Amino acid sequence: MSGPGALGEGRTVRLRDADLHVYQTGPDSGPPVVLLHGFLTSALTWREVYPALAERHRVTLVDLPGCGGSPAPKARRWTADRAAGLLVDLFDALGLDAPAVVGSQMGGSIAAWLAATHPGRVSRLVVMAAGVLGEAAANLGLYRALAAPGLGPVLARLFPYRPFAEKWAAAHGPGFRPDPTAVRAYHRQLRSRGAVMARFGLGVRLSYGESFDALAGPIAGLAVPTLLLFGAADRLVPPSTGHRFAELIPGSRLTLLPDCGDFPQEEAPAAVAAAVTAFLAETGGRDRVSGAG
Repeated sequence: MSGPGALGEGRTVRLRDADLHVYQTGPDSGPPVVLLHGFLTSALTWREVYPALAERHRVTLVDLPGCGGSPAPKARRWTADRAAGLLVDLFDALGLDAPAVVGSQMGGSIAAWLAATHPGRVSRLVVMAAGVLGEAAANLGLYRALAAPGLGPVLARLFPYRPFAEKWAAAHGPGFRPDPTAVRAYHRQLRSRGAVMARFGLGVRLSYGESFDALAGPIAGLAVPTLLLFGAADRLVPPSTGHRFAELIPGSRLTLLPDCGDFPQEEAPAAVAAAVTAFLAETGGRDRVSGAG
């Protein structure tokens, strides 16, 4: 099942800056894991990954502000700090002391920012295809176009399906064909609230600095066991960004997924689920840096 109903009904948690729609599954007594999605997607992006995690863990899938089942946020101005604070509020509301946090794309960048700026609130960190330390300039151009007052909502509402699907496919690895049901769901979301999502995403993105250097200091020496998963064929967030993460976070483990683009969780869900499950099962100690692919 790949449509919006793939995750069940979920529920909305009311918070100060934004109300967040979440889905929870897995044993109540299992170690907590929180999954964060990227720009223009929703919790739906984890549909083929979360079942393996939910066999042992209490999994919380989050629709970020304005995405999926989450309404337009109350706050209009966003930064990475504000987004991280929102997640801390969510953890408190759900009784999550220090969950493992898994984030892809924008969600991975926010997860890294959260771990760096709120010590003790993240027990383990998985960062996938996150552009906080470097990404293609085209992403920022899309953010700005969709977030533009007046123009943004019109551009989003009129964005045709075929160009969207072509651009979506181009962000994936060579030969991969995205699930058309999911692509249609993401396109409907873009047309209905692309401007809302873009305002959130742009504010968070600008926090990283024009040269992607704002987080380098805070994450240097990060004392959280960290797994880094990046696509070896990613044209939006290149493997060099994964290597920069690995250089900054002592003991982190970097894996480059062969022939994978900007959506590891959709392009190689079995490999991602296996890597994350194995990482979460480890106990004690710091991880050594390693690479694959």
